[in-house]
Amino acid sequence: MPQRLSIFTGIGSLILGISLIQLANGYVGTLIGIRLGLEHVEPTVAGLVTSAYFAGYATSALLCHRLIERTGHIRAFAAFAALVAAAFLVHAIYFDPIVWTVLRMIAGFGCAGLYVATESWLNVKATPETRGKVFAIYMVATYTTFAGGQFALTLASPTSFTLFAVAAILFCVALVLVCTTRAEQPVPIANIRLKTGELALAAPVAVAGCFTAGLINGAFFGLVPVYAELNGLSVPEIATYMALAITGGLLLQIPIGRLSDQFDRRLVAGFAALIFAALALLIVPTRHNPIFPIIWFLLGGFMGVIYPVNIAHANDRMPSERAVSVSGRMILIFGIGSACGPLLGSGMMSYLGIQGLFYFMAAVTSLLAVYALIRGFSIRPPTSKRRRAFLLLQPIVAQDQAQAPDQVR
Repeated sequence: MPQRLSIFTGIGSLILGISLIQLANGYVGTLIGIRLGLEHVEPTVAGLVTSAYFAGYATSALLCHRLIERTGHIRAFAAFAALVAAAFLVHAIYFDPIVWTVLRMIAGFGCAGLYVATESWLNVKATPETRGKVFAIYMVATYTTFAGGQFALTLASPTSFTLFAVAAILFCVALVLVCTTRAEQPVPIANIRLKTGELALAAPVAVAGCFTAGLINGAFFGLVPVYAELNGLSVPEIATYMALAITGGLLLQIPIGRLSDQFDRRLVAGFAALIFAALALLIVPTRHNPIFPIIWFLLGGFMGVIYPVNIAHANDRMPSERAVSVSGRMILIFGIGSACGPLLGSGMMSYLGIQGLFYFMAAVTSLLAVYALIRGFSIRPPTSKRRRAFLLLQPIVAQDQAQAPDQVR
């Protein structure tokens, strides 16, 4: 017990710091969409601005490990946090879609680096006996602040300096907490690279599922605030619905995670994608119906489980010593999908109207469902590899989920 207590004491400031970052980053993404809607920016331009965040995110997945290895986790965390805080303040000073596109790319680069630094740190500090609890606490803390942060939008006008300034302040406080921690930072471990095409050959459904999850997450979090603003929803209403979807993603983690441990993960991912597609098609016709909040909650829930189930499937098919490499590769695939999602979704909005966003998400998840179910029913999984229990973590919270299968027993 004393050993476990000392571990949680050592990582407490780290979890608190990353939670503050999630609190700020969560509502800023929604704020960007609302502001673009208020400025009457064309949907395609709004898609470009929002996709830039995920382009920076994917780039960081390739490069941030080098900075962390060269400078250490604490200095890298400080550099990434300062970079994002500066980007937020420039958002507040000057509005221009081109400038904001560059700023969102910078913010995405820094945030992904922060998540990777944090989670690799947690991986090293936790023991096999405490790692599951550590990541459960991490998931709940960051997702709770991500959902709760949406209500910070009600503190001031979306066009004011205040909301961006508050976000920058939260990042600076997080920086202080982590830089003054008494916990020792981990020693970098050499990474084993994957061969080109190795992951796609071993787990094609996982690669397709990760890319599709990126498409729908990027489109949803980037364009739904724009969609809501065009529909005339108030800022408190937008904050409430975004928080509701995020909460759904958190609460469905455990039941879907248990199902994915008991059945072929390809089938679980396929049926989750199919249910999501059906819910996306129900959004527009039921938006004035009393059951709409329930459908919205479930939509966020099933959107949130597609990525981690496919991450688990990828790790089932790869040796455990490749976990870090699998993580980096899946982060990159998810980031590319997330960058493409707002662009494709905004194109559908321009062509079909605001409902085109949900038609787009339904279409891509339907394709994933067909592919995953066909392979799941026609190709048996290998019996030589022991299935490993998996702690599901949301993609918008965690950037290093692929390590979890070896961490949770």
